[in-house]
Amino acid sequence: MSLLIHAISASPCDEPPRGLAGVPLVWVPAGELGLWASPSEGPLDRELVFDHHRIVEQLCARTACLPVRFGQRVEDEDVARERLAARAGELGATLRRIGGRQEIAITLLWQCSPVIEGRGHRVQASTPGRRFLETRGQAFADEDGRRAAAEALAERLVRELAVDQADVRHAICPAPDLALSSSLLAVPGAAEQAKEDAVRVTATLEGVRAVVSGPWPPYTFAETA
Repeated sequence: MSLLIHAISASPCDEPPRGLAGVPLVWVPAGELGLWASPSEGPLDRELVFDHHRIVEQLCARTACLPVRFGQRVEDEDVARERLAARAGELGATLRRIGGRQEIAITLLWQCSPVIEGRGHRVQASTPGRRFLETRGQAFADEDGRRAAAEALAERLVRELAVDQADVRHAICPAPDLALSSSLLAVPGAAEQAKEDAVRVTATLEGVRAVVSGPWPPYTFAETA
């Protein structure tokens, strides 16, 4: 029976949540670590994503865990043990650093849309070749300017929120309408305060609209899992 992995922990917890479709979770120990999984056969439908997230949240609320993103499946318990044993040192170190912590997500969207060709007040070039060169040059200039502005926003967030560089992840300009997608790792017991601080700081930023969400299990900081 194949297993869909939900989280990695150092020990099982009392009264674990129900697994996918309400079936009991499976605890697979491997040395000093173990993983929680649900028996899973067939396609991984999108409807299962929310159930997976529910399980991860409830496990993390009960014990220190490394959350595993949806979709990681192994053939059976023996394969799960082999994979855990092969990465025990790396996973154990990550668990000690982020176990019991939560992340806050900050998304900054540009208030003005990217330049659309043919709009604005710039005089159009007289030949197709010159129009191509000017359009390409303007696109590069706009992209470079936006990236520089987004990097400045990222630096300001880190400075004003007084977070350690090791506890923040930034994606700079991940899409045309996005300036920044950031994840902050809150200290244990302080996630709600970290969210309030993020809302307060992002409200002072100009040129962007902020969306602050969470707290979530620290998926972003457990990417090695």
